[in-house]
Amino acid sequence: MKILQIGSQDWSKGKELPADLEWLYTSAEGITDLLQDLNDAALAKIPAEKLAEMGQNPKVPLYFTGILVTDSLSEKQLEPLMNCIEAYAVFMTENVEIFDITPTGFYRRKVMSYLPIQGSQEELIAFLHMNLFSGQYGAKLKIPEIDVNPNFTGQVDYEGNVGVTFTGDFGEDFQPLLTFRYNLSTFPMSLEIWLEYIKNGDCELRLELDLIRKGSLADVFEKQILSEEEMKEPYVLARHPEVGFYSVSVSARGTGSIKTGVLHWRYSRSGLGRFVLGGKRHSDAKRQEIFHYFNPGDMKPPLNVYFSGFRGAEGFEGFFMMKRLGAPFLLVADPRLEGGCFYSGTDELEEGVQKAIEDALDYLGFEKQQLILSGLSMGAFGGLYYSSYFNPHAVIVGKPFTNLGETVTNAKLKRPYEFTTSGDMIRNVVGGADSASVEAFNQRFWDKFGESDFHTTQFAIAYMEQDDYDGHAMERLIDYLADKDVHIFCKGYEGRHNDNSRAINRWFMAQYHKILKNDFGRDM
Repeated sequence: MKILQIGSQDWSKGKELPADLEWLYTSAEGITDLLQDLNDAALAKIPAEKLAEMGQNPKVPLYFTGILVTDSLSEKQLEPLMNCIEAYAVFMTENVEIFDITPTGFYRRKVMSYLPIQGSQEELIAFLHMNLFSGQYGAKLKIPEIDVNPNFTGQVDYEGNVGVTFTGDFGEDFQPLLTFRYNLSTFPMSLEIWLEYIKNGDCELRLELDLIRKGSLADVFEKQILSEEEMKEPYVLARHPEVGFYSVSVSARGTGSIKTGVLHWRYSRSGLGRFVLGGKRHSDAKRQEIFHYFNPGDMKPPLNVYFSGFRGAEGFEGFFMMKRLGAPFLLVADPRLEGGCFYSGTDELEEGVQKAIEDALDYLGFEKQQLILSGLSMGAFGGLYYSSYFNPHAVIVGKPFTNLGETVTNAKLKRPYEFTTSGDMIRNVVGGADSASVEAFNQRFWDKFGESDFHTTQFAIAYMEQDDYDGHAMERLIDYLADKDVHIFCKGYEGRHNDNSRAINRWFMAQYHKILKNDFGRDM
């Protein structure tokens, strides 16, 4: 971990820093000299023959994990650091001001922000060290992996990975409803947890965590109880040196019905972002979440939106792929069910996706015709589904879906025992699994897609010719768009849905390069 402090006083002097933390210091006036010294030191380690190949005035990429500005300065003084730091990784302490901010300068391109906490220098250094870790990770404690209290006398209804509903009298005092069979581990960083649940009637629930001592199997030395009030926002489990595991259960009291879903957990950045620095979330009344991450890039058109594909691990997909394009980009991730629910859900949830894209366009000052929506497989559905709302310049997708209800019915004969979570999807979005629900699930896409004539949108679509998930998606799209003033170019590959992802991915990126070069004048 390499953190650069810019100010009038070096915070590292006289302090014992973590072994894995390299603390660099410079004044605002010394930024250019520091970068030159770091470049010279890096070049000194390169063999002479390799150095000769680099030509005159060779430069070595310099990257900092974070930058901390502790004294006021002008934006122009920060410009030499433009290619040395990622967005959202530049922080200011209280009372710091940045002067002469420009619309497309360092401040807005790196989305500078104040540290969300106050404290001593030692506390702020420890905070940055704790939360500027690399990578991301999140997972869930799942419904098929629960044990229901055998003493509960009410009705229990299971809905696959969607949830389990308890109906009846829970008692005057809190009684356990379920325990997740697998414990929640601890990690070097704090953890953030979020329980999906819906309740009706005069009832109340709480989340109970038994803290199991590190190195033991069942030594519970403390219990932590989270009320509904404490669970209104994702709850951060601060690091505890004695905890090895958390045993997690749900308890309730009163009468009515409670439907509990999965318990999401992820590495916490303590207010600096969800999953990654700058990551954001929104949730609906069902406490289901969707995440997004916006990177301003060089703040030149277009804005590239990438919807993550189906993935068991929670978090964002495609960061480095989209960053290499050089343009502003927005990542959207759906962590529901086993690995996503195709960005389809309540109006509240879908409006949150639309707002994330609108906010990014507003930040950049772009029009909707300076927007590209994209994705692969589940992400392809997201790109197509939201395209009618924006009428973007282009939609670039691979392995598309249109009729999700047909994806459910194909599970029986075309792909038995594969992607059975599609049955969870129809229950989660439509609420049933009969033929009427299947048709309603199919129609959701066309009701949305039919809101626009796409008179200024071009579609680039790669598909599998024997797709066993939604085998007619491509021909349906062509039939629907054929009578419209739309430019469609597509490529088919032999095989089932997951038979040749490598070729689909190559074609997908080739279309991005072509559109960015030909339509936006970018050097690709």
